[in-house]
Amino acid sequence: MDFYRLIALAFAMIFLSACSQFRHLAKDVETLNLKYVQYEVQVSNRTETDTLILVLLEDINAEKIDGLDVMLGDNDITLQATSSSRYLFVFIDKNSDLRFQNNEEYELVSLSQADSNNRLSVSLNANEKDYPPNLVDKPLKKITNLKISQAKFDLVTSLSDSQFDRESAKLGMWQPVTHLQEGKSGLFFLQSYDAHKIPVILVHGMAGTARDFEPLIAGINQEKYQIWVFNYPSGLPLLMVAKGLDNLVNILKAKYQFEQAHLVAHSMGGLVSKAYLNICTKAGSCNEIISFTSISSPFGGVSSAQSGVDYAPVVMPSWRDLAPSSEFMEDLFTSTEAMPPHLLNFGFKISGLINQKSSDGVISLSSQLNQQAQQSSDMIRGYDENHVGILNNKQLHKSIAEFWRETEGRKEP
Repeated sequence: MDFYRLIALAFAMIFLSACSQFRHLAKDVETLNLKYVQYEVQVSNRTETDTLILVLLEDINAEKIDGLDVMLGDNDITLQATSSSRYLFVFIDKNSDLRFQNNEEYELVSLSQADSNNRLSVSLNANEKDYPPNLVDKPLKKITNLKISQAKFDLVTSLSDSQFDRESAKLGMWQPVTHLQEGKSGLFFLQSYDAHKIPVILVHGMAGTARDFEPLIAGINQEKYQIWVFNYPSGLPLLMVAKGLDNLVNILKAKYQFEQAHLVAHSMGGLVSKAYLNICTKAGSCNEIISFTSISSPFGGVSSAQSGVDYAPVVMPSWRDLAPSSEFMEDLFTSTEAMPPHLLNFGFKISGLINQKSSDGVISLSSQLNQQAQQSSDMIRGYDENHVGILNNKQLHKSIAEFWRETEGRKEP
C-alpha cells in the first residue's frame, strides 16, 4: 500500500470516528432537550439566612425523590427539573440536616401551576396543609432517584478511580447525559471531611478530569487543606454546570458549616467557576469562598468553538457558551457584586511551527488576558508553559500557596 493510500485510509478512519462521536452527541443533546425543563421559582416568606431545600417529585406519596437542590439567600431561583417530575416541595431546613420535619415552613405545589414562561410562585408557611408523608425525617440524599439526579457529594474517593480516567473525560464531552447517568459527576472528597482543614475546590476544564490536577495536589499541604474535586461532563451548557456546582457547595455548606474555602480552576473550569461565583454572590451565599484562582482560562472565549457552532453537524452545548460572542461570555463579567480575590494565571509557551499565534498552544493570550478578567483580578502571573504543562509548574504552586495565606489573613477577624 503506497503512502497516499495510507493517508487516505487514515483520514477515512478519523472521519468514521468523528461520525460516531457526533452520533453519540446528537443522541445525548436530544435527551437533554427532552428530559430537562427549566423553571424560574420565586419563593416568598424567607430571609437571606434561610437554607432552602427544593425537592422534585413524580407523586406526592413517592418514596423516592427526583432531585434535590439547596439554595441560600433570598433571590429568585432557576431550577432544572426532569420532564417526569410533577410536584415541587419546598421547605426551610431550620436545623440544616437535609431532612424535612413537619414543624418547618413548607409548601407543596404542582409544576402544572407554572405560567407560560415556566415561572412558579411559592409562599412558605407553617401550616397543616398536605405534605409528602414519605419525606418526613428521611435523609434526602439516600432517597434520591439515581436514574435522574446523579451528582454525588462528600463521597470519599481517590484520583485513581475510574471516573477520573481519560475515557471518562471523553464521555463527558461527547455523551454528557450518559456521563451523568453513569454516576461519574459530583463534588468528591479525596479524604474524609475534617472540620479543622480548609477545603480546596478544584474545577477541571474541557475534556478534563480531576486527575489533571495531580501535580498541583501533590504540592498542597494536606495537614492544613482538604481537597474536593468537582467532576462534571464538559459537553453540558456551562451555566447548567455552574448551577450544579452552586447546588453541591450549598449542600455541603449546610451539612458541614465550613467557614473558608478556596476555589481553583483550569482552562474552561475558570469560566464555570466565574459563572458559579456570579450566581452565589448575587444570592449572598458564598462568603465562605475566600479566593478564586484561575489557570489558563479562556475568559475571552474560544474562536474555534464558534467554528463548531457554525459548521459541526451537531453542536456541543458547551461550544455555544465558549464562542466569544455568546450570551454566556457577554454576561460573565457583568456582575456588580463583590467577588473573592482573584489570582489570574496564564501561559505563553508556543510549540510547533503551525500555530505561531501568541498562546499557550491551546488558548490565545488575548483570551487568557481578556481585559475584563484583568480588571477584575487582584494578581496576574504569567508562565512560560503550555496549556497542560502549567499545572506542573513549581512556581505556580508556590504563588497559589502564598495567595491562599494572604486571603486567609484577610478573612481573620
